Amino acid sequence: MKFYDIDDALDLAITQGDTPLRIKLEIDFTKSGEFVTVPEHDIVQADFYGLKEVSGGATARGEIIISNEQLAICIGNGAGCEARVFFTVGDGLSWVHRFTLFVNDSGFQYVRESRKKRIRLVLRDRSAALKKSDENRDWTTANTFTYITICDKSQPDNSLLHLIAKRAGLQTNDIDCCTIPLTLPYVKLTKNIWAELSALATAYRCHLECATEKPLVFAHSPYQSETLQSDEDSYIFTGENIFYLRETERAEQYRNTVRLKINLPVSLEKQVIWRYVDTPVLYTSSMMAYYPFREHTSREIEHEGYEAHYVIRDETGKERNVIYADNIDTKEEAEERLSSQGGSFSYGQYDVTTNHDKALVTLEYDGDSDLLNASIYGRPIVLDINRSCFGSDQNAIALYGTCSMNVTGTYFSGDDVDGKPQYEDWVARELSDRLIRKHELTIKTHRAVFHARIGATVQVHTQAKNYTGVVNALSYHFKKGAAFTASFNLEVSNEQ
Repeated sequence: MKFYDIDDALDLAITQGDTPLRIKLEIDFTKSGEFVTVPEHDIVQADFYGLKEVSGGATARGEIIISNEQLAICIGNGAGCEARVFFTVGDGLSWVHRFTLFVNDSGFQYVRESRKKRIRLVLRDRSAALKKSDENRDWTTANTFTYITICDKSQPDNSLLHLIAKRAGLQTNDIDCCTIPLTLPYVKLTKNIWAELSALATAYRCHLECATEKPLVFAHSPYQSETLQSDEDSYIFTGENIFYLRETERAEQYRNTVRLKINLPVSLEKQVIWRYVDTPVLYTSSMMAYYPFREHTSREIEHEGYEAHYVIRDETGKERNVIYADNIDTKEEAEERLSSQGGSFSYGQYDVTTNHDKALVTLEYDGDSDLLNASIYGRPIVLDINRSCFGSDQNAIALYGTCSMNVTGTYFSGDDVDGKPQYEDWVARELSDRLIRKHELTIKTHRAVFHARIGATVQVHTQAKNYTGVVNALSYHFKKGAAFTASFNLEVSNEQ
């Protein structure tokens, strides 16, 4: 990851640091795509924050105080209005579109400061709306997908990322993503959209953000088919432009043992997924089971609504429930598998399309008869419950004792990556990352480093040490008549 691109003239002006920061705010008051620019002199104060969430995504928020109360008097509550924030320094240089945010549910808030009325805007990026997506979920929209690719912009209809985003109204052109050709046999969405996207980003070590270049960015994964860009340093902070520095040890991030436990969907070859076994059952002298059907008795399978739940038996003979099945016998194929003595059998109702884990069937027979076999074949998907993967560093354990990290997650794939399943590769990468004893640097500067972004690599040079770190959190503080302040939290992975 790198900072947002800026032109050379703007970069030079930021480095020199002798011109003040300027801020421009545009608001779509009518939600029609027509943006109105708030006069620059009306912006009293502006604070912006960015954060890498523990769940996997990067989010942004802001708060702006405007002095011109007439700006919002006749435009309603304002909740949900889109706001674009631009920065530059001095005069005559290009503006940089840095944030796309939305007014929260409180809308335009009137506050009083020093006997003056102000308008306060509390802003959130698109992730806030995605987190609320389960509040108005469309239960008629499919939330189960099978044999699907993790991310493929060339085939969005078979791309899990695109199908999740589509539920939020995001189209292919709204997404900037890499291609991750790994597949999953079965996915069922159960959480809000942002939680699902964050889980996907965690499983494939992706950068997830609602950015300015696209409403959704999902990129920079070690599993992508595109060449991964080198992790070049975006910026160098020195004693000349830092006025505050604090180093904190992040001992809680160190781990020398990683245990991953997942419920892994597994696709199997076509086989028996249902066999009739309801009682009463009788046995021949050779212990062959048969099921008597008589006119004076009635079995449940003779009545409409009988549910034939799909079940398989594994190599140990243990029954396993089928969560999804396809390539299922047609009615004609299933009737060919019927075996009986006496009268003949047929299926009255044979519905294998309404549900994917069970069939709705009824059996009909002609005269008293004994059913020897009624079965349905299909291609099943079962859950490998609590599949575990374990990674550890014995040298580190000998030095520091066992320090374990227990992880449960979704969307991990069993496809091969460098000769091993993806989830095993993930454990190896996570362990390698956790073995590094990390520190966190908090630095503050008056330089207008507004083009920084979460996940970017930077260097910090001091008289005592040189650090290389990744931006995990940032904040910008602008106040009219005061010095601009940018603050960064860096996860340090290397120091000299």
